[in-house]
Amino acid sequence: MSAEFQSIDEQIKASYQSASQVETQARQLEVRIAKIDGAKRHLPSRRYGQPVDMAKIRSNLTLTSLIAQDSAELAHYCGIDPGIRHRIDEEKEARAMAGQACRCAQSASERPTKVQPGSASSSSSAASTQ
Repeated sequence: MSAEFQSIDEQIKASYQSASQVETQARQLEVRIAKIDGAKRHLPSRRYGQPVDMAKIRSNLTLTSLIAQDSAELAHYCGIDPGIRHRIDEEKEARAMAGQACRCAQSASERPTKVQPGSASSSSSAASTQ
């Protein structure tokens, strides 16, 4: 009879250790996600010893977007398309290049043009002074 109790005691201990490991991993993931500005309030609630529900994270568009913008690695871990991060980076780079091109075009149009001697504008100003 002692062997039966030992067996059940071992099972109870193993179950508790398993729940503790799941809880530790879930809390670490929640802390990692909470580091992202605005993400903490969107984390799904869970019971002690239960893993973070990745399906609930993926179904929350705001949280999914925040994670994807922050880290491609975390997005991949959560089952979110990590390509979103790459597309966001490409769009930012394209906007930056377009803005730079626009600034260059504006500065080029603001440069004063040199008046060539003998051109129409210099002869008309000379005629008006006489």
